[in-house]
Amino acid sequence: MTVNQIAFFGLFFLSVILYYCVPKKCQWMTLLGISLLFYHLMGVDNFLYILVTTGTLTYGTRKMYQIDRKLEESLKNAPVKPTREEKKEKKAQAKAIKKRWLLGIIVINLGILLVLKYGNFFINNINGVLKLVGMDGMNKLGLIAPLGLSYYTLQAIGYALDVFKGKCEPESNPFKVLLFVTYFPQMTQGPIGRYPELAAQFFRGNQFSYQNLSYGCQRIVWGLFKKAVIADHLRPLVNGIFNNHTSVSGFTLFMGCVYMSLQIYADFSGYSDIVCGVSEIYGIRLMENFRRPFFSKSLGEYWRRWHISLSSWFRDYIFYPASISRTAVKFGKLGQKFFSPRIRKLFPAVFALCLVWFCTGFWHDASWRYIFWGVGNGVVIISAIILEPQFTAAKEKLHINENAKWWQAFSVLRTFIIICLLKVFPAGNSTMHSLSIAKRILLDFRPELTYEAFFRNTQWYNLIYIAIGLVLFLCVSIIQTREPARQWLGSKPVVVRWVVFLALIAMILCFGSFDSTVRGGFEYAQF
Repeated sequence: MTVNQIAFFGLFFLSVILYYCVPKKCQWMTLLGISLLFYHLMGVDNFLYILVTTGTLTYGTRKMYQIDRKLEESLKNAPVKPTREEKKEKKAQAKAIKKRWLLGIIVINLGILLVLKYGNFFINNINGVLKLVGMDGMNKLGLIAPLGLSYYTLQAIGYALDVFKGKCEPESNPFKVLLFVTYFPQMTQGPIGRYPELAAQFFRGNQFSYQNLSYGCQRIVWGLFKKAVIADHLRPLVNGIFNNHTSVSGFTLFMGCVYMSLQIYADFSGYSDIVCGVSEIYGIRLMENFRRPFFSKSLGEYWRRWHISLSSWFRDYIFYPASISRTAVKFGKLGQKFFSPRIRKLFPAVFALCLVWFCTGFWHDASWRYIFWGVGNGVVIISAIILEPQFTAAKEKLHINENAKWWQAFSVLRTFIIICLLKVFPAGNSTMHSLSIAKRILLDFRPELTYEAFFRNTQWYNLIYIAIGLVLFLCVSIIQTREPARQWLGSKPVVVRWVVFLALIAMILCFGSFDSTVRGGFEYAQF
């Protein structure tokens, strides 16, 4: 069952009725029940890993919290007031014990992720080395990773880190922790939530609101439109280009990267709209995952607008700690003899960015092509940071006004082209396939085949559906640069609002292309 199927909305409709019929103090139990049922209906019968995550979070975070409370009590009730040095020593001892509990939580949950999702990747690379030296290889693992493992693992680790840092108190009820881990709208593709924001909404009890119902339905319909009318019509076009990469021109392959960028955006943001709309009907606000990323003027800005819950997770839990770590400081000292003071100061941040972008690529998929994609993003961003003074000097020399509309348009177009070119790595079925596509994009110039690049084995009516969808998508994005689209729509007469709403539904039903498979229905479910 996927969130774009009729069965899902039937189940969701019944759950909303039950949610608002039970007492407020029991509403979270309804969410837990429907989340577990949803996970089961998606064909995932093995709850063992989820229970391990829930158990380690509940027990480990409580232990960390108790260590802090015991420290406070020992300092408060000490017969003799401890000196500053004694306080510092006791706090250091308590922190060391907390770190062991935190490390235990991370090792267990990250270990599950590494074994289930990346085990065969490691085995394949080890076998490659063993083959070179004439030794027998290892057998592949027969384990299957549970759906949503990558997402709820990061969410769980973020919760443990927040408790460790004192940003929130741990939850002692394991069933409430289980709800945080398995909340069904966000489980399979995020957004990756933070415990302080979600817990307050899960357990407070929510009153039915017509505005929440209206806004939630609007967002669900808009998400379905992006998924069914845009993404699912672009998918055959993308697959047709890359599956026949040896018989098409380099420009056609580049256009395939453009189509793929638009497809993934419509697909993933459509999913996010659907689940955010579903949650809003319950009175729960999920983190926004997109903020018009294709309007970005740099790749760094793009990643602050794209998959925000993931990029902010890496920023808060990897980049910031890594940039002030001892390793980063040692890395910075390496450049003291060879680089200017400005570059030396950037070394810790560069070290952290390298780590973040390697992890970003590896998180997406257990393959070298995604690692290259992540590293490629990192190289562009790091290069822009290091060369910023040179770029600024060049713009001053050429008398370029950065606030000029033509320059801003150029910056947006330049960033979009970089985004599309980097898509060459995930476009292939393997690393060699991706490199072959990249080679043809760079070397195969055949202007006479420009027509096929835009209309590659596509029926005219599919092109019309795609064009209509993209034009509406662009119009809504432009409106959202000034105010939220639904706020703009809400200011219009009732008749106009209903005409727009029913027109979107009609286009979904008439033009929509629906996919019922779990992992194939939405692109990011595979991650």
